[in-house]
Amino acid sequence: MAEPISHALAEIQRTLDFTQEFDPSSSTVALSIGLSDYPAFRFLPRLVAKLREAAPGITLAVRNFTSRDDAISMLDAGEVEMTIGVPPSSTGRILSAPLFEERFVCILRKDHPAVRQGLNLETFLSLTHLLVSPENDCFGVVDTALAKQGLKRQLALTLPQLYAAPALVASSDMIATILEGVVEASGQAERLYVGSPPIELDTVPFTLSWHRRNDTHPAQRWFRDCISGLFAQDPARKSG
Repeated sequence: MAEPISHALAEIQRTLDFTQEFDPSSSTVALSIGLSDYPAFRFLPRLVAKLREAAPGITLAVRNFTSRDDAISMLDAGEVEMTIGVPPSSTGRILSAPLFEERFVCILRKDHPAVRQGLNLETFLSLTHLLVSPENDCFGVVDTALAKQGLKRQLALTLPQLYAAPALVASSDMIATILEGVVEASGQAERLYVGSPPIELDTVPFTLSWHRRNDTHPAQRWFRDCISGLFAQDPARKSG
């Protein structure tokens, strides 16, 4: 009985919140957001600073997720009010707004012989690769693109930690294909060669998503506007 009662009480609280005028400077509402690793690292410090300035009484809870299905499940269950990550699967109950896109780059240690040779497809396939996979898969977007050409790469290491990749590449002979912003934020850029992949890879869109039932909630709507505004002010990120 505990879980149904808890959900019922939460819905009652949402109804009460809808009837109240929202003032961020005096609000003590609790908000929650689901973030995948990349937007958490790149964006969370600025978001927290914004909240401390504009809404010091608001409590923010952050939860991690690793897949689109996880994000949808969390929104459906009311475990978070919104998420930032790759777009969830199309569904009428989940609403989304684009925030930014990120491109893939290849990284090698700066003194790697392949840098002098030029990173063409032949060289790319001759190297051993590091794959970042939060889901612990051994098949990523690079493998999908190569498979379309009947090609395959040699994996040397797979790991779930995105921000460990640049340091590992900088001290090894491996190559990795990762999001450009990860390199910028890693503190390893001076030790790395950064170039375009020799295969065509789509950019990765990141979106803000929320459940339709919360679309008009005053506090959540204000919070979503804050998030969109912070990304709009960031010239380093490409608008989605």
